[in-house]
Amino acid sequence: MEGDKIVVITGCSSGIGLDTAVTLAKEKGFKVIATMRNLMKKEPLEKAAGETLNKSLVIKELDISKEDSIVKFVKNTLQEEGRIDVLVNNAAMGQFGTFESVSMEQMQNLFQTNVFGTARITQEVLPDMKKRKSGQIIFISSIAGVKPFPFMDFYVASKFAIEGLVGNLAPVLHHFNISVTSVQPGPVKTSFATNVSGNKQGSFVPESKPDETAALAEPFMTKYGAVLMAHQQNGDEIAQLIKKCISDKNPPVIIQTSEAITEMAAKILVDPTGNKLRDELGAYLK
Repeated sequence: MEGDKIVVITGCSSGIGLDTAVTLAKEKGFKVIATMRNLMKKEPLEKAAGETLNKSLVIKELDISKEDSIVKFVKNTLQEEGRIDVLVNNAAMGQFGTFESVSMEQMQNLFQTNVFGTARITQEVLPDMKKRKSGQIIFISSIAGVKPFPFMDFYVASKFAIEGLVGNLAPVLHHFNISVTSVQPGPVKTSFATNVSGNKQGSFVPESKPDETAALAEPFMTKYGAVLMAHQQNGDEIAQLIKKCISDKNPPVIIQTSEAITEMAAKILVDPTGNKLRDELGAYLK
């Protein structure tokens, strides 16, 4: 419909992106342009979309790691739809493993998607939003953008970078009536871990050289992983929060998706030396 909000979501082949795209498409007042890098992976989204497919939900190709893909997509969308009201920056890569096991190429690939590509598509949609003095940018971040998680070093670093962007953009874009929000989930029931393994971003058993740190990974992931998984949410919960954020007349700059996540973040603010957090996480290495 003509008055619908045009919502672009990146990384919709699975997980939070897919759930959010379907949730919004099934609500009145939204037209969702659900994007993904590889259209060969669109079948789960098509199935979940049901009757909304090619009506209130349209699937488009977009690789945010590539400049030409971003420019072409935004240009075509503005021509076809007239505007982009909401950009949900969801596409991201993950990484597990020891710090030394991640190659420079892997680091660069991860940051190219999680940080540079995310920043670049945001740059591309902003001129039209500023001109109209209307718009909303939502970044799907993580509690890992606030609280460290050993053995996910570069993923965590990329999310810390996103939090820096949000904090800097929010006051400036507010001047143009454009809201900026960081959504900070904890563990979510998605195929994220499987996708990380498939992308081979890092390893706990480096092939090139012995790494004593690898022996610490199993106890940490087992013990601390269990603590986090006790607070696991599903993708639909996150999608509902995103929908509420888009509908909010004064969206918050930060959304922590559960009370448990808020408590984790709050502890960091009262630990100015960082020593308590270091010792807390270090206890899980034993």
